[in-house]
Amino acid sequence: MTAPAFAAKTCSPYRVNYESAISQGLITRPSLVNNAGQSWNLFQVAMRRNDRIEAASRAAQYLVILSEYAGDRQANQARHNIEQEMVGYYQQPVEVAMPMFEVILENSPDCLKQ
Repeated sequence: MTAPAFAAKTCSPYRVNYESAISQGLITRPSLVNNAGQSWNLFQVAMRRNDRIEAASRAAQYLVILSEYAGDRQANQARHNIEQEMVGYYQQPVEVAMPMFEVILENSPDCLKQ
């Protein structure tokens, strides 16, 4: 039996950073979602509620899912788009509008080569 074309990777830089932030207690693990779209919608809801920690967690969750199913290149582009959306919504730089987002994603080095 062969694996599906978009089987989740066991290690991506986004996954390592996200899991490291959770294990260090920087964020709590958000509830599970069915797909990237659901995570994106929950990110949008959290932004509208001005819950910046939840929004950062959901944005990171979205990038983890996207990186594992579509690759890091697409996730990097999505990260750029998310940052633009944050800046547009809050009218502040990402570092001010949602500093936890940057903390989550720069928290750990890239995956070790397996």
